[in-house]
Amino acid sequence: MPLIIRLILLTLIAGAAAGCSGNHEPGKDTGNVTPVPRRQAYPRIEIPDSVYTDITAGTTTMHIAVNEAAIVTLRTSDDGNSQFVDAAYPKFNSTIFFTVTPVDRTTVADVIANRMERVRLNLGASDAELLEFDSPGGFENKLLVSRGDISTPVQFVATDGNAFVVSGAAFVRDASAATADSIAPVVNMLRRDILHALKTMHR
Repeated sequence: MPLIIRLILLTLIAGAAAGCSGNHEPGKDTGNVTPVPRRQAYPRIEIPDSVYTDITAGTTTMHIAVNEAAIVTLRTSDDGNSQFVDAAYPKFNSTIFFTVTPVDRTTVADVIANRMERVRLNLGASDAELLEFDSPGGFENKLLVSRGDISTPVQFVATDGNAFVVSGAAFVRDASAATADSIAPVVNMLRRDILHALKTMHR
């Protein structure tokens, strides 16, 4: 066999052996690897501790516990009837709004009906879990939590039956279907702080 033909055959055999060896350079795409997208990682949310301070709602005798991490603003309604306690969490773009309304036995039912209608309007078609309980301060409480994409995921209505109705909601500015998982720890924090406020409020 002529020398040049033998050289060509040896070259072809060597190339075939290298191709079957399975070795390739690191980082090279062999064409057989399907890329897998990395899971999106959300930044860790540092939730404030369960440390609370007592706030008196304006000119009323109502005492409400709010988280020490919150920035509190006290307001009065235009008609002077209701007092507002706003507990803002700027880091989380969230605020808990408390409304304290004086009532008596002749007005309490109408005020509660009005507040519950507001709750229903805020919920829309979203589902909500309902927690009902009595507190040591003499209040009957309703706490509603929705895991849907609404901006008021936690709402509440409470009354002692003859002096006050305390109602309100936690407002989350970033709430949407796309952010539901990432803001879940914030919703849980707001639920925790509202639940503490309801369990401990007193006159």
